[in-house]
Amino acid sequence: MALILMPGPVLALGEESFGNAPVLKQPDWAEGVIDVVNLKSRVYSRWVNGNENFFYRGDAQALNEALRKFAAVKDEGRQRILLPGPGKTHSFERKPVAFDLQFHVPSGIYKAVSKRGHVVMTVYINARKPQETPARKSIEKWLVDLNNDSFETREKASRELEKLGNDAKPFLRAALKIQPAPEARRRIEGLLGKLREVDVTDLEIPEGTKILSVDDLLAIHLRALKDTDSTARGMALQDLSGLAPYSDKVVSALTEMLSKDQNEWVRRVAAGCLANGEFKAKSAVPALKAGLDDPDANISKAFQAALDEIENAKEPPGQEEEIKKRRSILGDINELKKTDEKK
Repeated sequence: MALILMPGPVLALGEESFGNAPVLKQPDWAEGVIDVVNLKSRVYSRWVNGNENFFYRGDAQALNEALRKFAAVKDEGRQRILLPGPGKTHSFERKPVAFDLQFHVPSGIYKAVSKRGHVVMTVYINARKPQETPARKSIEKWLVDLNNDSFETREKASRELEKLGNDAKPFLRAALKIQPAPEARRRIEGLLGKLREVDVTDLEIPEGTKILSVDDLLAIHLRALKDTDSTARGMALQDLSGLAPYSDKVVSALTEMLSKDQNEWVRRVAAGCLANGEFKAKSAVPALKAGLDDPDANISKAFQAALDEIENAKEPPGQEEEIKKRRSILGDINELKKTDEKK
């Protein structure tokens, strides 16, 4: 998408790699970048015109290792972003790639054009934090039963705790701290191992590091829409489109730029973002239709292509529920951010 939205002719040069084969340090990388790049949890990487993006997938331990290494990167302008997940991208051949963490190292043509030179780590949180449960007394009994002499009793206790999902996490963690018997420890660790979805309580945020959430990004990108530089405005539109599942402000901001902006490229970017997002953009249809008679053929073609995409789009099954889940997780992230800022 970044390549498509470049404001002028760009020679498309790209490479991609699956897996975590070691990467050599590049001359312009800040100290510590290579330690993040070569984490064992890396599943995919790509560069387009030199611009580097690395994608990782793992459990809470892997994410916390990445957060620690990122905190050591010698880049004062580095950004750490927390978003509701899961993260999704695809290969050049459209093969889906699931990930929990993205590490962006601006370089090459992108760095020169965008004027963005700082590394960015985006962590995707894919589960709600544990909720209060009325089953506390039952949980305490099941934890004791994990070391019962009866195999059937131990199995039943394990099943009941497993049914609680993430809500059992605080109790399981607390039980581990009191040094349980070997059989109970084995079962507790096994139950925690099955809870692979990460929530905010799993994260260990290094001290002195700032968290950016959706509200911060919205403010940054909406402000950038007023920048005098057309490239900055176009890049802001692209960044905003990724926030649409979390905020109703995004589609209206993109729609407004269809007619408000005087730059042909920026208007085409707005149309492209409305067409390519995983969100409902039906409200943009009147504005897109109004632009079909634009004297600039590039704009009218871009608007028509966007209309075709929007009008033929089918909402994926469960999309509404997924958006509700993400916005609930967003609330957890905002609470974590407030707590972290008070430290």
